[in-house]
Amino acid sequence: MALDAMAAAAPGYQKAVAYSEGPVHEVFASRRMRRLLFDKRVTFQALLGDVVIDAVANKLKLTAITSDTDVRTAMIASVDADNEMGLIRPAVMRRALQQGDSYLSAWPVLDDNGDPVSGKVSVSVHDARTARILYDDEHPTVPRLGVQRWAFGKRVRVDLLYRDRIEHFISRTDGGPATRITDFIPYSADGRDAVEVNPFGQIPMAHFHGTGLPGEYGTPEHKSFYGTQDTLLKLKIGHMSSVDYHALPQRYALREAGSNTAEAADLDPDDFVSTPLAQKPRNRSDAPSTLSSEPGSIWDLMGVKSVGEFPPADPKAFLDPAAAYLKEGALASSTPLHLFDRTGQIPSGESLKTANEPLDTKAEARKNSFSSTWSRFYGFVMLLLGEEGAPVTLAWAPIESTDDTTKLAQATAKQAAGVPVDQSLTELGYSAADVAQWMAEGDGGLPQRVELLGQLGNAVASFSTAVAAGILDQSVVQQVVTKVIGDIDDQASGPA
Repeated sequence: MALDAMAAAAPGYQKAVAYSEGPVHEVFASRRMRRLLFDKRVTFQALLGDVVIDAVANKLKLTAITSDTDVRTAMIASVDADNEMGLIRPAVMRRALQQGDSYLSAWPVLDDNGDPVSGKVSVSVHDARTARILYDDEHPTVPRLGVQRWAFGKRVRVDLLYRDRIEHFISRTDGGPATRITDFIPYSADGRDAVEVNPFGQIPMAHFHGTGLPGEYGTPEHKSFYGTQDTLLKLKIGHMSSVDYHALPQRYALREAGSNTAEAADLDPDDFVSTPLAQKPRNRSDAPSTLSSEPGSIWDLMGVKSVGEFPPADPKAFLDPAAAYLKEGALASSTPLHLFDRTGQIPSGESLKTANEPLDTKAEARKNSFSSTWSRFYGFVMLLLGEEGAPVTLAWAPIESTDDTTKLAQATAKQAAGVPVDQSLTELGYSAADVAQWMAEGDGGLPQRVELLGQLGNAVASFSTAVAAGILDQSVVQQVVTKVIGDIDDQASGPA
């Protein structure tokens, strides 16, 4: 059942990767054109699927993962450092956007005796074409089992991951079939049994997808762009095919009235057909036709009275529709048009915010989906470390697109309204570690403290006027000023 599910999903994943990395199947309405270009191995592929994918992926920046205590946070940081999670996290989310799904598994690091190494967890990345989680039919949000499949020399290994056990299999023979249960036998090696006990009570694999509900499988981010990509590719192939005619125009010669018309009758309607032997097609009289539709050729007819050339196709016939279809694809995929063309005028300020609003909304939805999976995954990592039930907190960089000037202006306004400096710096995308270091060094709140001192000076001057007028008592003013100065001194000394 697991192998059948993977096989059924494989074509969709392969198509998603093809429309991102290439090559894709080129679509032609004319069978003659398709045969001709296929025989000559002509391709002009320039795929834009990655623009749609990266538009979302570049907004998903997980800046920090913490727990409720410094000790637990340090444990998470240690696992991240051992497994280079700073590189893995963005790659896993991008792969989920590209293919629709991606997977991570985690398991304790084992020593030579097969015993867990304290504080060590191994994290593995799995492509959606080599791994899958199957969900319970009665409870669609509950994982039933996980499956991993990979090449092992000339054989194929398969692991089934359950809540209470892990089953290991290997294909029976080198290079033999590996699609049915009868093609496999239990596998035990490296001191492990064919069936291992899973003492953690959870399937040790996390399923990442940015679309759909829990228990469902994701949709490639650029799937809505497939049709646009086919259209643009077809227009480009037609345009590139006409370029040869611009460099070497095709010519013609007009015959005198009443001259021999046999040559025209010999024109083969299948002159464009490319034969299996790559031979020039022959006409109905089995003699080569002199009327060849090729750049630089001339139609040499009997009784010539004048010559000329055929005008090549106007490039606007390809470029203008391409621009229109690209706008259509940008709308369908909620991707700002300026991301496809960075040589033009890029909006800024409020215009940029408005242009990116559909993309930001989509990216926020993907972030929410990934957040729940990351929380469960790191919760399982803490379980492997012996910290069952430890809370996990995720910090994300802001999704909204604004230029640096606008971001700084917004941060300044928030600080003026009383938002703590460390909070506004975190919202700007700085890492929690950097912000904590700046605040510990006492430099983070300096602008606010200077502003507060200025306000205090103005207040003291006003208090002096009030005292002189007999409105306020000097002792009351002294108490207020002493309290404010004490607060400033506490801020300046930094956190304890």
